[in-house]
Formats: sequence, structure tokens, C-alpha cells
Amino acid sequence: MSAADRLAVVYATDENIAVHASGDFSVLCPDWQKLAWGNDGVLLASSPWVLSSASVNFSRAGVVPGHVVLLRKPSTVFKGSGELLAVDAVAGNTVTLRRLGLAPGAGQPPSPGGDLNAVEFLMTTLDPQTEEASFDLNRRLSIDPLLTGRAPSDLHDLRELRQACVLTVLARRYAAEVRGSQGDFALKLSDVKQELGEILARLQLRWGAGGTAENSTSWLSTRIVR
Repeated sequence: MSAADRLAVVYATDENIAVHASGDFSVLCPDWQKLAWGNDGVLLASSPWVLSSASVNFSRAGVVPGHVVLLRKPSTVFKGSGELLAVDAVAGNTVTLRRLGLAPGAGQPPSPGGDLNAVEFLMTTLDPQTEEASFDLNRRLSIDPLLTGRAPSDLHDLRELRQACVLTVLARRYAAEVRGSQGDFALKLSDVKQELGEILARLQLRWGAGGTAENSTSWLSTRIVR
């Protein structure tokens, strides 16, 4: 897909998906959708939320706010499979991080106190899957970026649409990773599909500043009521 074909507005970020998918996010991201990796990360006590790397230019790699970084080493600090944080800002060879789903500066910084060197970081993404899910939702719900009054910017509230996008991506990724009818991912796929069905059944988009029911689009009818 060329850059010109991609949607300018998508309905979820990697952070939204990671909040919902918990520890599965890194597993669900295909290895070939890697934005950045390095083992020379630095977290300074004077700016404990800022990760810098001499070898990686995050801006050039396409990292943007809403992406997610997995901090894996030193293993004495980042236990088990590592620690996921959201990207809040990007500037060249540095990214400002925050806790998933929280405001900037909320919670404990990733650095335990002093300066931390040789931090191994990995940034993978589900951006292609999110874009595809957003396109499908646009088609089904008659959202058209080129049509005045029916563009994403005309929507009164995106929260239910965001939930639908997140669950669509997760359902497709869990389905792709399931290797049999049993197992953890098979159970999670069933749960996600049920939750997605419930979201879609009640989803109703409201258009315009007022967002009234008289000017809405539902998933079941995809019929605009005026």
C-alpha cells in the first residue's frame, strides 16, 4: 500500500491496543513490523521519562506518539518479558515515555532512581492492521474522509469506534496466531469476538457538534436517520 492510499485518520493507536491486550501486545505484533531496536538506550535520573539512543533516530524510523516501546534489559530492572510504555513525544534520537493509558508523568518512571545505561528497547507496531480495520469501519458505517458532513472530523464521539477498531485488530491477530482449537489464544479469540459483537450491536455514531440521535449511523442498519 502506498502512502497516498493510507487513511489520514485511524481510530486506534498501538497504545489503545496494548491497554486492552495486556501482555499479548508484543506477541501479536509481527516481527517484520519493527520500527526500532537498540541496546544502547539511556535513561537519566534528571529526565527519567526520556529514553535516548545514539544509534537510533526515532523520528526517522517513523515513531510517533501513541506507539509503544518494550524495555527488556537490564533484566535486573525490567523483570520477566520486559515493560511496555507508551510514546508521548518524539524528537530525533529521543522519545518521551509515559505509563500506558496514563497522563504524562503519572506513575513511577521506568528508571528506578539513578542513571540507567545499556537499556534494550524494541518498538513494533500494529499500524497496518489498525489502518485496515479503520478502512473497514469507514466502509460499513458510511464514513468518508472526502465527504462534507460524513468525515471522521464530523463525528461527535470516537470512543465506541475506537473500541470497535481495537477489538477488530485483536480478533484478526488472535485468529492468525491460533494453532488449534484449544489453548490460551483460542479462548481469548472467543472472548474478543464476543466483546466485538456486543460493541458493534450497540454502536451508534453521532454526527455534528450536537451529536443528536436524529443524525446518527448505527452498525446494524448503516442507515442515516434524520
